[in-house]
Amino acid sequence: MSEKLENLISFVKNKKSWQYFLNKNFPSNKVEEYKYLDLRFLSNFDLKPIEDNLNTSQLDINLLKRLVFDEKEFYNFVFINGKFLENLSNLPKTLKINKLQNRSSENEKIALKNLNLAFSEKILEFNFTESLKKPIAFVHINARLDEKVNEKSIYSNYRVSLFKDVKISMIDKFVNYEKNDFFNNNIIDIFLDENAYLDHNILQESEDNLQFNHYKVDLETKAIYRGFLLNQKSKISRFDFEINLNKIDSDAQINGIYLGEKDQILDHYIKTNHSFKNTLSSHYLKGILKDRSKGIFYASTIAKKGVKKIVAKQLNKNILLDNESSCFSRPELWIKADDVKCSHGSTTGQLDLDAIFYLQTRGFSFDAAKEVLLKAFTDEIFEMIIDENIKKIIKEKI
Repeated sequence: MSEKLENLISFVKNKKSWQYFLNKNFPSNKVEEYKYLDLRFLSNFDLKPIEDNLNTSQLDINLLKRLVFDEKEFYNFVFINGKFLENLSNLPKTLKINKLQNRSSENEKIALKNLNLAFSEKILEFNFTESLKKPIAFVHINARLDEKVNEKSIYSNYRVSLFKDVKISMIDKFVNYEKNDFFNNNIIDIFLDENAYLDHNILQESEDNLQFNHYKVDLETKAIYRGFLLNQKSKISRFDFEINLNKIDSDAQINGIYLGEKDQILDHYIKTNHSFKNTLSSHYLKGILKDRSKGIFYASTIAKKGVKKIVAKQLNKNILLDNESSCFSRPELWIKADDVKCSHGSTTGQLDLDAIFYLQTRGFSFDAAKEVLLKAFTDEIFEMIIDENIKKIIKEKI
């Protein structure tokens, strides 16, 4: 064990739930969920969190405004280095914020979540009691505000709850204030009460750092979750989703695209639990990879014994733009019930040379023909974004 990790253990021992982290070592590729992403290198990484005493007076307000969204069109929830800053946010009047005790659990099996929980004695719960006309935006900003501080690890942990019949459009944005190589470890729990609806879009554009985001979504009767993910730019970016369809007619969908280059690793793990009859899940991700980048899609859908009349779909498609990039795709179904409709599929290949040649015969250059085919590949997935304003914002980030 490295000296840095030993020092971290000594530090964590003074924190709540440290034992859960220590009992679950960093996952290697021997752990099923991390089969294609070996994280043992983190044992030599400075994992102690950046201190909470933020000096926001050093921030360039004009630059900050460019990182958040227009207040006329969005409610902004601003986080800097994992800390929620209400004074820099514009919040809806109907929002209720509670402070909760740590939700750590001995049953938690993901080591990185346990590491986060070790540093999270209190968490925030954002309660939405009424539907909103404007979308909400959780903006996570990495900023090196003090050059004397050596710590580079950021932890955030909060819960978003939608009450009965509430309908909201939401975007999560992960971005850097300046170039940095921080380690980000975020836990975001989402609860949708009966007949609640969440249009949830995730925009990952923080460059060069390590980004690990853990989403847990619980749905009650007739609740609907519509997720969309754009994953790009980080050195390593991992998105974990745990979807729990707890009651009848609950419905969850995750679509998205990941764009890899320059040795990036873009990892996606989606675990879906169909715990009740008449539930629906659908996950569809596409990837475009080049320059030795690696894409990972691992989806596991589980239907318990006796849970009937479910619909479960998984689909992953990838385009490799050179011979040095790679993709690992593993959709899997664990169905222990009859009377279900389930499907999964995966394709990985290169651009169709016959299609490129056909476009060239119609006057397109080779590069223009490739661009047409890639645009057709991405447009299908972008059409699944529901909010037109958010669709425009995300498409402009490509």
